[in-house]
Amino acid sequence: MPQIRVDLHCDSLTASPPLTGLVKPAELTQNTFQCFAIFTNENAAAYAAAKALFYAVFSQKRYAIVKNYGDYLRARALRRVPCALTCENIGFTGGDPAKTAALRADGAIMASLVWNEENALAFPNVRADGKREKRGLKKRGFAALAALDKNKIIVDISHLSDGGVAQILKNRKIPVVASHSCAEAVCRNPRNLTDRQLREIAECGGAVGVNFYKRFLGGAGGFAEISAHIKHIIAVAGEDAPAFGSDWDGTLADGIAVCPCDMAELMRFLLADGITERQLEKIAFKNFLRVFKEVCS
Repeated sequence: MPQIRVDLHCDSLTASPPLTGLVKPAELTQNTFQCFAIFTNENAAAYAAAKALFYAVFSQKRYAIVKNYGDYLRARALRRVPCALTCENIGFTGGDPAKTAALRADGAIMASLVWNEENALAFPNVRADGKREKRGLKKRGFAALAALDKNKIIVDISHLSDGGVAQILKNRKIPVVASHSCAEAVCRNPRNLTDRQLREIAECGGAVGVNFYKRFLGGAGGFAEISAHIKHIIAVAGEDAPAFGSDWDGTLADGIAVCPCDMAELMRFLLADGITERQLEKIAFKNFLRVFKEVCS
């Protein structure tokens, strides 16, 4: 069983009330590397407030705020709890390269261009009629993308339109992540990734954080469905692609298949269901840490 676990996405900072849901700071351990997303909803003030809360809580001695791979290694050596800041929907920057660069100064290691509504940068996965969105990035979106790459912030394509994803992944050399997405072939949902997208994420060295939200998992939305998505991602994109991207505290608790306290049980299930020890280590931490090291060195 892996002794380290990375989770690519939770909304606990911006839940109501924050940091009192499934992810509680006091329950995190030194073997848990948790990414905390700031869900901005196009609001710079909301971003600033959540960032201030993150620093107020995780600047305490038992934690380590991780801004790059070296920080992560130091946190492990000091036996502190590694925590990282990410940003969901940077539309509030307007694509301004200086404002995008400021995210890195704030400590953000990962960012997405859009959430569920169109903004100044891009279009979301889903059209108003519920179908997959084909339109691509806007002019400001390309500027924001260039600024993310220049400032060594991991590009997160969860929530982005098919057209935008295709533009980002075309001949891509820098790894991207889909921090909280599943496989469309396993569960038909516009928020899930097509096989082509999975292959192209793998081709640039990226990773896919499997979302624990039952609507994206399909079926009963439990351990078996999570395993099915992971196995499909491995079959299509290889074992270096899948990771965990829970989406804890981003929806009602009863809509989530796995709570933090269930993770050991989930990993035992995956092993019993045919995932190998080597694959499980990659899913649990190695795949994302590889991306993190390459982009945020």
